[in-house]
Amino acid sequence: MIKLSDSLHRGALTLWLEVSPPRGVNYEPLLRRLSVLVGHLDAINLTDNALAKVKMSALVFASIVQHRLGLPVVLNVSCRDRNLLALKADLLGAGALNVGAVVALTGDKLAPNDAGAKAHASAVHDVDAMGLLEVVGELNRGELGEAKLLKSPPALLVGAVANPNRKNLAREVELLSHKIAAGARFIMTQPVFDLQTARSFADRARELKIPLILGILPLKRAAMAQYIAAKIRDLAPAREYLESYAGMEEPQVQARSIEHSLELITRLAPQVAGFNIMSGGGPSLAIELALKFSPLRAQLKRSLASDPAGKEA
Repeated sequence: MIKLSDSLHRGALTLWLEVSPPRGVNYEPLLRRLSVLVGHLDAINLTDNALAKVKMSALVFASIVQHRLGLPVVLNVSCRDRNLLALKADLLGAGALNVGAVVALTGDKLAPNDAGAKAHASAVHDVDAMGLLEVVGELNRGELGEAKLLKSPPALLVGAVANPNRKNLAREVELLSHKIAAGARFIMTQPVFDLQTARSFADRARELKIPLILGILPLKRAAMAQYIAAKIRDLAPAREYLESYAGMEEPQVQARSIEHSLELITRLAPQVAGFNIMSGGGPSLAIELALKFSPLRAQLKRSLASDPAGKEA
């Protein structure tokens, strides 16, 4: 498998697809759905009990994906569900499995009346995302703690998450600079829906000289757009766009969202290292978008290669 670090630069247009591991132990149906992406993706990005909903261990499913599909895996690692000992153990496991990259996450915060609030109440948080970035750096250097050194340290490529939609962009960039100082080697963002918002953030990330993977979330139905507009903070630039789906039938929503997503990807391609297509409520629409983008990606890469100045546009 190609190292993900080799494709994390502007013009490479790396493509990831974010998916949650299965809820039970039968992984074959999801594996079959993902198998159509072999040759079209650079990595599968696995969530880690997102929204405090229990799924199969992402580390175990990562091993299955790599073995059965031959695709690199980007493994999200949340501080919410594990103490420091368990986090280090899983990170060493990821290193042993040659997982392509890990993303340090604090973990979703849930409202008290949320269905997952009971699970959230028992959250661990020995460290936050910043602390986890530092832990990965220590392990990579062979530092296990208590003056003990690892004979065979991992070589984990580690990233962090950012929110391009935040109203106070200067504050988000400040947080991002701290994450870079703590050890982040790439940034994966929350979903973007607004072109200018994404461009502004990409410009700031370029100043910090760090590869940027933008999140792209295709919408399945009008209710999904309304939920995102209502529940996700700092989406003011995209609220009008999201609310414009009100009253649309599901096929119309999906067709329009796919078209909008492809337009975003095409126009943002010169500014970023790549894109992470997010599954939302299920992988079907994300898979469709990835397959539609695949031939377009080849064209864009040729265009960027023949016009280096375009990378700076």
